[in-house]
Amino acid sequence: MQCFKTSIQVILLLNVCFATLSPPSDKKGQKGVKPQEGPRKSNVLDRKLVTEAPLVKDIIKYHATYHQDVYSQNFGNSVLGYVTPWNNKGYDIAKIWAPKFNYISPVWLQIKRQSPNIYIITGLHDVDHAWMKSVRQKGARNNIKILPRIIFENWQGSDLKAFFMEPTSLTEQKAFIEEIKKACKQWKFDGVVLEMLSQIGKYADKSVKFIQQFGLEMTENGLSLILVYPPYRGFPTDEFYIQAFNDIYPYVEAVSVMTYDFSNPQKPGPNAPLYWMKLCLEKLIDGDENPSKKSKILLGLNFYGNSYTVNGGGPIVGTEYIETLKNAKNNQVLTYNNNTAENYIEIRSLQGSKKIFYPTLYSIQKRLELAEEYGVGVAIWEIGQGLDYFYDLF
Repeated sequence: MQCFKTSIQVILLLNVCFATLSPPSDKKGQKGVKPQEGPRKSNVLDRKLVTEAPLVKDIIKYHATYHQDVYSQNFGNSVLGYVTPWNNKGYDIAKIWAPKFNYISPVWLQIKRQSPNIYIITGLHDVDHAWMKSVRQKGARNNIKILPRIIFENWQGSDLKAFFMEPTSLTEQKAFIEEIKKACKQWKFDGVVLEMLSQIGKYADKSVKFIQQFGLEMTENGLSLILVYPPYRGFPTDEFYIQAFNDIYPYVEAVSVMTYDFSNPQKPGPNAPLYWMKLCLEKLIDGDENPSKKSKILLGLNFYGNSYTVNGGGPIVGTEYIETLKNAKNNQVLTYNNNTAENYIEIRSLQGSKKIFYPTLYSIQKRLELAEEYGVGVAIWEIGQGLDYFYDLF
């Protein structure tokens, strides 16, 4: 009998040890949740999934479902979607939901100043003509445009000085523009999205005339120019960008405002509070009710989130988010902050606690309502990071 009792005690002790080694909520909360995927007869609005406080189990179950009618639109203004080679799902998203986009911007290109008046475009090895053809065919109704993003790469101080300050700067700028126009025609691009303002530092105030000339020449050649634009953060330089917008917008197709990355691991918090996005819009519009001015603004929407721990944290994309949610309890509800109009969730495990800010259907809908209220479009960074059912809202 004593031997039998000892065996029972050992078994119980082992059970306790193994239970302790398991994350407190790992998998247990997900019993019975079977993720669904693919097209449905109704959209997320009709299915009542756009709610202020969604359940974890509903996100896991329905995130890969979407309305079978990908041609229907719920958002009437312009939509730009960025696609990156490091999130390949974005290429498929662009093909499936092309009718909901006006612009697709694959993040392919860099431009370098090789020597005086000689500019080299790199990244062209990523260009996929078959994919471009598929996107254009599916988005023909919207006359969708493919505008690769091009960014300054490895520009030294001497390059910037030559480009903006030297007596020969106009010649330099002409060579730059010609190289981009040549690439657009050769590779059958509809234009480019130019990101440069965040990289030129003290030369920002010299960039306006160049952007105006660039926009004019692109338009004359039947090409489009969209400019990536910084958000308002209260920095001294922000006043320049607010004033410069008035001089720039008539010459470009649109400006893609980077209204995301409000917080960071050093200062954890929401990705892009709604009140801040609204402030950015109001600063740019500056009381001007001109519809053509407002329609040139593409309000940035993040389709990624951030996962914070006591040791820091970093970005989290849709696939990682869903896997992380599986460690939460089934009936756990995401918290909604009325001030920021964002949802977040705290998940605890033996590895530590995580606080995750990631877009929800409700938070995206609030931002689309803001865009509609102000008569502006949106720019999504980036579509490979999102969840399938997000696109029902557009």
